[in-house]
Amino acid sequence: MVNGLLLIINSIVSAQELTGYISVMPSHILQQPNGDIWQQIPIHNRLNFNWQITRHLRIDAGIRNRFIIGNEALLDPEGIRTDPGWMQLSRNWAEGTRYVINTTFDRLFVTYEQDKWKLQAGRQRINWGQTFVWNPNDIFNTYNFFDFDYPERPGCDALRGTYFHSETASTELAVAVNRFNRITAALKHHWNRNNVDYQLIAGEQAETDLVIGGALTTDIRGLNFRTEMSYFHPLYNLSDTAGIFSVSVGADYIFSNSLMLQTEVLYNQMEKTTSDNGLLGLYAAPLTAKNLSVSVWNIFSQASFPITPRLNSSLSAMYFVDIQSYYAGFSLDFSLVENLDLSFFVQYFAALDTSKLGDMKVLMTFARMKYSF
Repeated sequence: MVNGLLLIINSIVSAQELTGYISVMPSHILQQPNGDIWQQIPIHNRLNFNWQITRHLRIDAGIRNRFIIGNEALLDPEGIRTDPGWMQLSRNWAEGTRYVINTTFDRLFVTYEQDKWKLQAGRQRINWGQTFVWNPNDIFNTYNFFDFDYPERPGCDALRGTYFHSETASTELAVAVNRFNRITAALKHHWNRNNVDYQLIAGEQAETDLVIGGALTTDIRGLNFRTEMSYFHPLYNLSDTAGIFSVSVGADYIFSNSLMLQTEVLYNQMEKTTSDNGLLGLYAAPLTAKNLSVSVWNIFSQASFPITPRLNSSLSAMYFVDIQSYYAGFSLDFSLVENLDLSFFVQYFAALDTSKLGDMKVLMTFARMKYSF
């Protein structure tokens, strides 16, 4: 199927816009106390296509091409090959004990727009989240904050219809199918009143849970405030009282010198409880809107500051309250010339209470060169 899609994309490249990037990012991982050292070099190429067939009809496609070289312990060719969606749009062209070459379509959808209607079909991103780190409303395609080398975030195979009541109000219905043929279907209504954005959602997730939720976003004298929550209840046992709440609250502020401060708190009633690889293994596992973190209570903060017009810096931290563990991150991003960036990233995980996750410490360092076109 991937071969045929590549031919389709090749036939329309000359007709419309092509954008993307190519990057190489050597990484080094050190885990203590056992002293394990792992290294990996992902070469990542992204291609984005847009074809405006008529005034009302458009096709969008996005392709990830990855050549990953590294330690066998870090490579997961089967996991890379496995497509999370209903359509099998991922293929490993070659793989070995220390490398894998993969192509994945994470966007491939048709959009039809007329008057107040927008209809979309295919692999797309349905982004209902409002907060920055944890999104209880993002029931279609949850993402992992630590995966900084994937800014586009995953998509899902879905049908979506949106009706725009006005410039600030809309109603949206979406139905998605995953690789297990399980359906997630939900309705969202969004509106603005007195400088406050509201949204309500209701539906079912993966044929396992009923979900209701909502979000609120506003600006108070430059302070951006966001909150969202969802309640999940077993679909086939409505009398069960074991529902799950997930609530995130965040705020950010940009000062006159361009310093930006962010903070966010998550209450995640259904925390992960087991892991073979400590904190890192817990967070490397797939996330869902129902299960967003390793801990019930979670606190995040981040500061970003442009040191010069071409050099940006960021410092972030998380504290996982119930398991007494934390994460610290640092990044530098330097614009060498137009469209060419050099970046450095550090991620550090540690457990303060060794009785819960063991005496685990993980240091991860990355250097990335990225050219955009």
